[in-house]
Amino acid sequence: MFYRAPGKAVCADVIPFYHDGEFKLFYLRDYRDIENCGEGCPWCLLTTKDLVNYVDHGPVLLRGTQGEQDLYVFTGCCIKLGDKFVIYYTGHNPHLRRQGFQEQKILRATSDDLLHWEKDKDFVFEAPDYLEMHDFRDPFVYFDEEKQLYCMLIAARHKNNDATAHKGVTLVAHSKNGYDWELSKQDFYSPHAYFTHECPDLFKMGDWWYLVFSEFTDKILTKYRMAKSPNGPWITPKVDDFDGHAFYAAKSATDGKRRIMFGWNCIKNNEKDDDWWQWGGTIIPHEIVQNSDGTLSVKCPDEVRAEYNKETPYKETFKMGDIQKLENGYAFGGEYKNIQLFDKMPENGKIELTFETEDERGDFGVILRSADHLDRHYLVKIEPKHNRLTMDKQPRKDGTIHFMPDVERYFVPKKQNQMTIIFQGSVLEVYINDEVAMSGRMFDVKEGDWGIYTHSSKVTFKNIKLYTK
Repeated sequence: MFYRAPGKAVCADVIPFYHDGEFKLFYLRDYRDIENCGEGCPWCLLTTKDLVNYVDHGPVLLRGTQGEQDLYVFTGCCIKLGDKFVIYYTGHNPHLRRQGFQEQKILRATSDDLLHWEKDKDFVFEAPDYLEMHDFRDPFVYFDEEKQLYCMLIAARHKNNDATAHKGVTLVAHSKNGYDWELSKQDFYSPHAYFTHECPDLFKMGDWWYLVFSEFTDKILTKYRMAKSPNGPWITPKVDDFDGHAFYAAKSATDGKRRIMFGWNCIKNNEKDDDWWQWGGTIIPHEIVQNSDGTLSVKCPDEVRAEYNKETPYKETFKMGDIQKLENGYAFGGEYKNIQLFDKMPENGKIELTFETEDERGDFGVILRSADHLDRHYLVKIEPKHNRLTMDKQPRKDGTIHFMPDVERYFVPKKQNQMTIIFQGSVLEVYINDEVAMSGRMFDVKEGDWGIYTHSSKVTFKNIKLYTK
């Protein structure tokens, strides 16, 4: 259901395009196998009508040679101009930097059918002298109805004396026909806060415009800004992200009824819990929700939630603490550690439950893959006093860190809440109240029991259900 490229390869940045009743998901394929697959990165095409079943058509925008600009075919966009489909993309080649040439330039390709692409060898768009020469990438094209111009957003960096992490800027270029471009010297968005603003995306919902980008210098997240005009001024909302560190480089597309954001749930080096996060992983879709005040949230798409639809019975196993069994759930006392485990958790499936609490002292949540008498397990942990949803695990690599600091979300529980947890192999996706999403990974512990717990927190869990396919 959640898609990862075959073999050793991973899916990196997704470039979504909706056409003819399908989401056309171009994605960067990192082979992770230079010995057998060679160096470089192409665009592959993945298609889906339901966000659950995918067809991978393989490489469609091919990588160049080591001497060409597009050895790595990096992020861009796909648009339709007249009868032609047009891709603007980043040609990236680190070997050129070593030779004193620009590492990144914006290139173009055209197609009649989205499967067969011809590169336009005569088109090159590169950074002018007043910008850093090696960061000029991730073109995103849209049409400005007011100006009657095509606009191209570009991730770049100022050449100035600011600190390295403060030079990032989103630029804009204009075109009357979508082919010939002139770069504006007026910044589109320049907050002096990040190394660069990767994978820009722009769209309108209702009365608001949204600028989406990903940054890797602060918290390594996909973020957004909002404005009443596509030209700003851009406002930072209180919660300006869609997910945690394990969901990155997300861009969106609409099918005319809703807008779906596609990012990647990154893997870790050697696929070990305590190793470092790597570039690329598994493609995850979130549905974007516009709140009454114009801010954005994300929820699990209905098709994904419905995929695990076979309710699976489970049995109580280990029990500890002050727990009262109810007709449709459990009431946990407000002191000490209280745990109710159930029998073996499947490798792939879905857990749904509701919870009620007004207690802000401790923490509570769901235990996943508990093994060796709770010595090894994962937690989906809610900490009301910190307004935080996070992951935890046992054993911890560093006993001074009481949660996985790179997998957390801002979350304020309501009196009544609904939680959905979807797991597929190592992939973990958590959704609460169709408002909050949190992606994570579970590499080390492959199997075990599951359950619910509280720690110095009075909580009632109800309607606890386990589903498989």
